[in-house]
Amino acid sequence: MTLNDYITDGTPEDILGRYAALKEYTELADFGMLDRNLVVLDTETTGLSYNHDELTQIAAARMECGEITEWFVTFVNPGKPIPDEIARLTNIHDEDVVDAPTPDEARALLAEFIGDAYIVAHNADFDKHFCTKSESGECLNRNIWVDSLALARIALPRMKSHRLIDLVHAFDAPISTHRADADVEALCAVYRILLSAVATMPPDLVEYIANLAPREEWPTGVVFENISNLQQAMLEAEAERTNQKRVHYPFTVRGMRSSRFRGKSRSSEQPAPEPIDIVAAGMNPALARNATPLADDGPKPLEFPSVTEIDQAFSVDGLIGSMYENYEPRIEQKIMAEEILSAFSTSNNLVVEAGTGVGKSMAYLVPAAVTALRNNIPIGIATKTNALLDQLVYKELPMLAKALEAEGAGELNHVALKGFSHYPCLRRISHVASDGAHMVEIAGQQYSQATSIAAILSYIEQTEYDDIDALKLDYRTLPRYAITTSSRECLRKRCPFFGTYCFVHGARRQAEHAHVVVTNHALFFRDLAADGNLLPHAKFWIVDEAHGAEAEARKALAINLDAQEMLRLAGRLTTEDAKRNAFVRLERRKPVDSGTQPEASTLFYSLTEKAKKRGRDFGEKAEILAKHMKDLVKVAPKENNKNYDTFEVWINDDIRLTPEFKGLQGYGRDFVDAAEKLISSGNEIIAFLDDMDGVAENQREIASIVIDAKNMLQACETILGPADLRYVYSARVCRKPERVAESLEAQIVDIGQELDETLYERTQSVVYASATISISDDFQAFNQALGLNASEASRSKECLLGSSYDYNHHMRVFVLNDMPEPNNARYMARLQNMLLRAHLAQQGSMLTLFTNRREMEQCFDAVNPELKANDLRLVCQKWGVSVKGLRDDFLADKHLSLFALKSFWEGFDAPGATLRGVIIPKLPFAKPSDPLSCERSARDRSAWAHYVLPKAVIEVKQAAGRLIRTATDEGVLILADRRLLTKGYGKSFLNSLPSTNITMCSIDELIEHLLDESTQAE
Repeated sequence: MTLNDYITDGTPEDILGRYAALKEYTELADFGMLDRNLVVLDTETTGLSYNHDELTQIAAARMECGEITEWFVTFVNPGKPIPDEIARLTNIHDEDVVDAPTPDEARALLAEFIGDAYIVAHNADFDKHFCTKSESGECLNRNIWVDSLALARIALPRMKSHRLIDLVHAFDAPISTHRADADVEALCAVYRILLSAVATMPPDLVEYIANLAPREEWPTGVVFENISNLQQAMLEAEAERTNQKRVHYPFTVRGMRSSRFRGKSRSSEQPAPEPIDIVAAGMNPALARNATPLADDGPKPLEFPSVTEIDQAFSVDGLIGSMYENYEPRIEQKIMAEEILSAFSTSNNLVVEAGTGVGKSMAYLVPAAVTALRNNIPIGIATKTNALLDQLVYKELPMLAKALEAEGAGELNHVALKGFSHYPCLRRISHVASDGAHMVEIAGQQYSQATSIAAILSYIEQTEYDDIDALKLDYRTLPRYAITTSSRECLRKRCPFFGTYCFVHGARRQAEHAHVVVTNHALFFRDLAADGNLLPHAKFWIVDEAHGAEAEARKALAINLDAQEMLRLAGRLTTEDAKRNAFVRLERRKPVDSGTQPEASTLFYSLTEKAKKRGRDFGEKAEILAKHMKDLVKVAPKENNKNYDTFEVWINDDIRLTPEFKGLQGYGRDFVDAAEKLISSGNEIIAFLDDMDGVAENQREIASIVIDAKNMLQACETILGPADLRYVYSARVCRKPERVAESLEAQIVDIGQELDETLYERTQSVVYASATISISDDFQAFNQALGLNASEASRSKECLLGSSYDYNHHMRVFVLNDMPEPNNARYMARLQNMLLRAHLAQQGSMLTLFTNRREMEQCFDAVNPELKANDLRLVCQKWGVSVKGLRDDFLADKHLSLFALKSFWEGFDAPGATLRGVIIPKLPFAKPSDPLSCERSARDRSAWAHYVLPKAVIEVKQAAGRLIRTATDEGVLILADRRLLTKGYGKSFLNSLPSTNITMCSIDELIEHLLDESTQAE
């Protein structure tokens, strides 16, 4: 792998060049004080708890100008057993530490070794806590602790990972394989590369970061302070050498320039840095490249490629053959492309199920791209996951564009477009940066915002119009809502960054010039609610991963009243803090001179006083309504939600008659009245300020408050007003009195009808594609859910294509016939016994997919000890465990087995021997208490068969799809739910599986097969 493999897709070429030059820069650089008298340190502990865990090892190395001059390495006896998982991870066992120093003794020895040196550690807060948690190490609190993880996140925000080992590999840094000092030696190699990365940042940005927080709050700032001094000295020397006046170069935001960052080094008593002006003065180069909008000449005949052209494209000598080495044509891929071409040319909708290995992406990209190029029109693609979106935008579309251009078809422009909250908002970030960094409390500990603020500013400098989904930011210190906006909160033309400077609207302007626009399901369906104002007006759309389209559409079109959002706005309106309350801030600015304009001044103060009063009243009513949402806990059916702290309540006619709901309606009426008055006052002030200079920012802030209040008012009226049959109403509530997690929601019941009246009327053709759409080769459930064939505009064709892989030979399905049904008292014990025996027989590489967290954890506790005794690793998706970490761990260890929940049922790829068996203990039927299921059951006696059953079948098909990801993969699918054999609906599941190699057998027979397969593999 090369450096570029470790850098996020879409990184500009000049930034790639900057990163690539760091290693050479490091070899020539001298970083002054930062290169001398420093100790690089790493610790190992018994776990991650600050209160309950202890040291097991300390390693430290003294460095001078990049050279290690002295080592300190010791095991530490923690006074408690080392957990098995920690021992496996660190390779430090109880016998290693039995004669080692105690933690206090080790800390004293470490303090003596370090002296007054700078300390560098990766995630320094963690190491610092364990090195200073007792009196013997307390003196190390006086040292300066530099966090190399923070440096990496700030200076190298475009890296995919800032883990130490990934940084080592990315920059090809030398590292030993010694157990005790490997991490320290790795950090010694990486540390100076990070200093180089800081040194190559814009000087004004480095200067600003240097003054972002006092050293006692953020010691890592010393690196930026020292490098800023070096940068300034070099610039002064260059100016003197050339006999020119020293010029401050502005901070560059990818083609946009701002006034330089200002501010002097400060202590905790001094004010924050002066405000930053990041208003742009230039056009983003990306826009300049795409400055010609697509043609919009009104209705005209479209020219489509011929079937012969499409067939040729998918031949060895054709377009796709030129893109892939050893390309093998697949008949299913060609048929799919032809069907999509036919749908486009006849203005029909199309539903395509194409199994794994067909190559769906290119099957729809080729007809879409050629049609868009030939007619200079936009064609849209909506997909469910960011992973596939990135694959399309950064891998497959660039390859296709290059091949098309080589054939003389023209230059294919493509762009990714996501929702507002995926992009940084320069208006909000400018406020955050101007306020400076503060200390925030997280789990009882104080942390500075400095790293997060510096990282987002650095990211802006190193990007064009990219989103922040791949940015490694600690959102606990800097909440996402503080640096992004939403469609309703965006001030658009009232914002100083609107247009080419804005990430959101800049990306949208790029999309206006693109032939292929790739977005996600959420934005695709929200565009319907926004009357088509969020996405380019494409007449042809391809919805990939369409099995999730109905749920995404319902979620995107839902109306929500969130208690936390209400309290956030209430907090801004009830405080007298001018930094938070826009009305107070405006009043203190005194934009009207009482001496020269007495009448206007009197009116101004009358308006602001009324607005402040109404703001306080709104805040009070919002707090009351938010508080009483929790009353619905009392009316929830106890049998359905007794095991959960947070759960959903179906708001039906009976709930609406309860005193709790009627009380909530009363508080809602008070809230609506207060919101109407606040909106009126806000609009009065906005109108009053219209002709004044220098108050545009105040206008914009008040407009944002008005928009928020209006949306909350409308949601309150919809949900708490008279019931509308179009909606299902629900509440999300939490039993814990101290936790605010409540929300009220209205979801459209019949999404199909909504789509029929909006989407299909606006488009000529919508293509739905997925590997899992049909139920027993029938598309009826999907068509009905998405409103297809309900009208002339929604008429649709169907195309069923099998997989290009030989599932019957590569996937064997076992349905267990001697398992008790899930409601049987013997079920759990029998399931645990089966899981244990299956894992022992296959010797790992198993993925077990649960529908219930408690059952998963019970099975894990019962099975894991015996597997561990047989040297088999099993991990479990428990609360707080990183899903990404589990995925990475599973892929890295081909003998590892995993117990997981919904996040692993789809979108998880583990090709090869890493995954050789998938177990589904229980069919994934929706909870009976699910509000949508309850509403449907109340309206339709056969609702379970019409809605719940098809959804469960699709989920099982998705889960089965985890097993075979390449043409050579092999494995077993074990279905442990006996209802597949005892209930009539069982055939719907079995007939929908990709393999017909299905065996009904006992647990003993299954184990015998697994043992035979394991013996043959050996």
